[in-house]
Amino acid sequence: MENIKLVDTLRDKTNISYEEAKNALENNNWDILDAMLYLEEHGRVKKPSVSIFYTNEYKERYTNQKEVVNIREDREKNNSKSENNFGGIFESICKAIDTCNNIFVEIRRRGRVLLKLPLTVLILLLFFAFWIIIPLMTVGLFFDIEFLVLAKSVNTDKVNKVFSEISKNIQIIKEKLKKGFN
Repeated sequence: MENIKLVDTLRDKTNISYEEAKNALENNNWDILDAMLYLEEHGRVKKPSVSIFYTNEYKERYTNQKEVVNIREDREKNNSKSENNFGGIFESICKAIDTCNNIFVEIRRRGRVLLKLPLTVLILLLFFAFWIIIPLMTVGLFFDIEFLVLAKSVNTDKVNKVFSEISKNIQIIKEKLKKGFN
């Protein structure tokens, strides 16, 4: 009964006669994918425009036995799906880290570059030592230190404009403090 279903499926997919479909499947140990490739090689079915085929290593054997469902196999299939989701999350995290590694924060004073850090390093420093980094950045602004963000693939104009505005406002505050002390 299974074999008849396979022949019908192959006939539907390839538009060939029952005899040709059965013959192709018999020659390929009732493997429908191999039968399709066999028909393509013999010119009975048009090959796809792309010559790359993806397949997994696992080959199913079609037999006349009834299929027995195993609860453990179902659980393993569900676990493999969750692992695939984890793989997607892991790939996203790696992509974000790679993007941050290609964005640099440059620290300058009077046009001279003092330090150039990848954004990933700055994020880690802020995460583990924000109580040191934030005050240092704030105090640095009062000593004419500028912060710039540089990247090839990301537009950093808005961030640099914000840093520039902050520097201008700090300069105004410095001038007011100088006038207040005099």
